[in-house]
Amino acid sequence: VKKVAASCVWLASKLEESPRKARQVLIVFHRMECRRENLPIEHLELGSKYAELKIELSRTERHILKEMGFICHVEHPHKFISNYLATLGTPELRQEAWNLANDSLRTTLCVRFKSEVVACGVVHAAARRFQVPLPENPPWWKVFDADKDGIDEVCRVLAHLYSLPKAEYIPVCK
Repeated sequence: VKKVAASCVWLASKLEESPRKARQVLIVFHRMECRRENLPIEHLELGSKYAELKIELSRTERHILKEMGFICHVEHPHKFISNYLATLGTPELRQEAWNLANDSLRTTLCVRFKSEVVACGVVHAAARRFQVPLPENPPWWKVFDADKDGIDEVCRVLAHLYSLPKAEYIPVCK
């Protein structure tokens, strides 16, 4: 699990706008493991242990890519939000919908639903929060290639996310 987690972080950093070197990812995961196991935090030397970990990181990344069919493009819902709100005539919801879309990235929504559905879900959640009515006849979500069940699930997942206790920051370095 630790190898897969490190490889996923490394791969994700390559796919987004902040690529990291394998060394950086390995150092962070090594320190987290030392803290979790209550071991003294030792520096990860560039010797044999580092070389083995780097080989395992690359090997695991290849396995992940193979399982994903080398399809790594994830379309974020953010690009749809402004257009949807302009079409609906509710630009006042932009910031709230954008914040909800950012928070949705802490969940599995981006891999479970099309970006259009997530975008509609965050627009719907923002409208409910500010009690802004959205057109029901015809249903507004159909125009944006979404379904009501998907929108409801997005809203449920976000509501559950906000019901969780706030994350606690634990410094990696003492």
